[in-house]
Amino acid sequence: MEPVVIIGGGPGGSAMGCYLSMAGIDNIIFEGVNHPRPHVGESLVTATTRVFDEIGFLATMESEGFVKKYGASWHPPKKQGSLAIEFKEFPQEGVHQDYTYHVDRAKFDLLLLKHAESKGSKVYQGVFIKKVLFEDDRVCGVRFEIAGQTVDLRCHMVVDASGRRTFLGGQLGWKDNDSQFNQFGVHAWYENVDRGERPEDIHIHFLPVERGWVWQIPISEEVTSMGVVAEKKIFKESQKDYEGWFNSLIESAPDIAHHMRTARRINEFKVEADYSYCMNSFVGNGFVLVGDAARFVDPIFSSGVSVALYSAKFASERIRIACETGDFSEATLRPYQDRLKQGTKIWYEFITLYYKLLPLFTHFIQSEEHRHQVLQLLQGDVYDRESVPVLDSMRRYIDAVENDDKHVLREYLDMGVDVPERAGLGTTS
Repeated sequence: MEPVVIIGGGPGGSAMGCYLSMAGIDNIIFEGVNHPRPHVGESLVTATTRVFDEIGFLATMESEGFVKKYGASWHPPKKQGSLAIEFKEFPQEGVHQDYTYHVDRAKFDLLLLKHAESKGSKVYQGVFIKKVLFEDDRVCGVRFEIAGQTVDLRCHMVVDASGRRTFLGGQLGWKDNDSQFNQFGVHAWYENVDRGERPEDIHIHFLPVERGWVWQIPISEEVTSMGVVAEKKIFKESQKDYEGWFNSLIESAPDIAHHMRTARRINEFKVEADYSYCMNSFVGNGFVLVGDAARFVDPIFSSGVSVALYSAKFASERIRIACETGDFSEATLRPYQDRLKQGTKIWYEFITLYYKLLPLFTHFIQSEEHRHQVLQLLQGDVYDRESVPVLDSMRRYIDAVENDDKHVLREYLDMGVDVPERAGLGTTS
């Protein structure tokens, strides 16, 4: 049988290669650049360890010395004290440790790609796919250049794991940018960041600007990733360069200003924009889109790698069926789309309600009624869910505050965020 072609050697493509090889399915991973490569997205959620365990990669995560992530901390835009959660408060089924990891993505991605190769994937780095080939509306192969030659490779099945390059979605014209979010981020690595009382947490600092926040992620004992995120218009209106904008927002909130008082930047600033988008479909006749190539919501809860890994897991199950039956039709692959869309809708609803609430979100972290449900979401447990009661509670809380002009908390709601439709749990819409 012709091999499955995987476009992209990031976490989604590498995990897909592992799952297919474990099922005895030949596969080829084409990665356009040579690893190691720099990449943002350095903090994971605990649900990822379930996939690492399944593909035999968890021992590597342990042996490579990545910083262990036991929880998360939130800091208000004013000096009022931080709040924290620990993952051990809510153990997940199939996850046998109470921590996940912060990672240097250049190192992590290379290790995972090599692991896929050790499982049986053929890996070609520095080879960009130029076009996915179709006969009528069915995939029949891919076109790439190697050693100055254009080569067409026939295949029945293509997996687009090209990340935010969204290769196949772009070729098909399927990409829809989210009209609500237009976030803009500037980030760099620093030494001498004061990590506070919980140095291994991811720290989220609220900023006193529209949808503004800072991530603080420990990469090693010495290095901390720092990123400032806000609406793009905030950056444009500032009329500052990247460094000036970054520093001005760092100084705008007391906790993060304190953490950064002796920090020294060790690499160049990088910029992220156009965060939120979704493809019209995640499947077609002979192809699937996984990870960021299918859907990207927002980096606020470190969901990107988890979505990549789980989309690879779910899609590989349908590809195995397609290979066994010889039926690579959209209908055969569609159950993968239904499952992934349900999970990413929960992520999107949770993140949108979070932005609507921003500092008021801590009410739900402190609540005995809702704390475990919030933890469940923050750990990436969003698939195969019949209900997420805390999201309905967030909606009711927002309604009560928004509809009372005299409510003392009304000024803290982001009136520019529209509450999305309910995630539609228990359906495949």
